[in-house]
Amino acid sequence: MKIKEVDAEFGSGSGQINPSEAVHPGLVYDINMSSYIRFLCKEGYNSTTISLLIGGKKKYKCSNFKPAQGIDGLNYPSMHAQLKSARSKISAVFYRTLTNVGYGNNSVYRATVTSPKDLSIKVVPNSLKFNRTHQKQSFEVFVEGGSMQNGTQILSALLEWSDSKHIVRSPIIIYKPSE
Repeated sequence: MKIKEVDAEFGSGSGQINPSEAVHPGLVYDINMSSYIRFLCKEGYNSTTISLLIGGKKKYKCSNFKPAQGIDGLNYPSMHAQLKSARSKISAVFYRTLTNVGYGNNSVYRATVTSPKDLSIKVVPNSLKFNRTHQKQSFEVFVEGGSMQNGTQILSALLEWSDSKHIVRSPIIIYKPSE
């Protein structure tokens, strides 16, 4: 699949879906309504705008929700951070939780990161052990690097969790604002 350079990583996602494997993904990034509300609160939305977005007559107060963690505050497969300027050093922390939806017990997933030399990425812990179905395990992704003053617009990396039967991919994108 050829991607226009202007779209870069934003045009490709996590890869092509294989319908037979999608039925049994092994792990999922589970998310619920309160996670979306925490994310909206982190983005600066107030109770009025959140209620309009969600619908219904219920008012949602951000003070009633635990603050969202990390640079994006959302438990989502892709991770992205926009720098404040081209001179900003790259520093981001992403907090994620995976849920085991695989068949059996005692599965171990190991993290593999592919990244350009300009990015230092550390996954903690770098292996997750699941003892039962629907068990949740959390991890953190630390991304560090220099500034993007050399004309680079986007840096992309890939985090893959694998237990040798399943591969769960998460793109990591760092980009600078248009100047």
